[in-house]
Amino acid sequence: MTAIHDEAFMRSAFASARELEPTDAEVADVLSRSGDGARARHRAASARSRRRQFEIRRLAPVAVALLVLLLAGYAAAPPVRAALDDIAGSFSGWLGGDGDPPGRPLNSGESAPDYFRDPAFTSDPRVVAEAGGYRLLAARAARGGIDFDLGGTGVGIGLTPGSFRDHALLVLGPGAMQRADRQGHVPLFGVTARQVTSVELTYDSGPPLRVDGVRGAFVLLAEPARSPRAVVALDAGGGVLGRQLVDNSEHHCPCIDWQRYLRPASPRPPPPAEAGGA
Repeated sequence: MTAIHDEAFMRSAFASARELEPTDAEVADVLSRSGDGARARHRAASARSRRRQFEIRRLAPVAVALLVLLLAGYAAAPPVRAALDDIAGSFSGWLGGDGDPPGRPLNSGESAPDYFRDPAFTSDPRVVAEAGGYRLLAARAARGGIDFDLGGTGVGIGLTPGSFRDHALLVLGPGAMQRADRQGHVPLFGVTARQVTSVELTYDSGPPLRVDGVRGAFVLLAEPARSPRAVVALDAGGGVLGRQLVDNSEHHCPCIDWQRYLRPASPRPPPPAEAGGA
């Protein structure tokens, strides 16, 4: 910051105080009455000049420090990136009828809850993610919002766009699965923001399960024997956009006791598949 800018800053900051300062004419009038007007006027003008220089020198570091603090605050809390959406951005166009719908249409021969095919309750049912024979279904609800069906496991969830606000990741849960399937998997369903391109399921032991090509939703084939810990949402550059615990610790749902799935295999096994999918 230059001296000119320093002085302008000081003058602006102390404008109200300077209004109380006597004018040169007022000082001259008083000094002329004292009898030694010329010499006194010169001394007064010199004193005022020195006083102003001292105030500027004294307060300039304060102005610089204030500017540094303002810039530091800007760096510590930068403006929210306008391009970063929450989960609602993945479904808002579809809900509004003027955007790309998520996933693919639900085929007539595919199983789904009855209300997913009843226009009195829902419209445009779609498969928004699938893996290992498990499908996450979504349909526009007649009352507004979205109805989800968690892979035919017997659990449906109705959510409004407000449920997604300020979230890049939302794990819906494993549905009503009571035990792992014959491949040792339990499906874990969830939805994401548009910037999320990959999700990882971390475990207490061993490498994480990573699924790429995510487009607004996912199905993870979790291995209960490895004690799943958290689902992490990543952008195209590998940056973390969201993280949600899925273990049995004390946290916001879903809290999952994975040990209860380690019983004899479910009588409803999905077809053999890869270790994950979206």
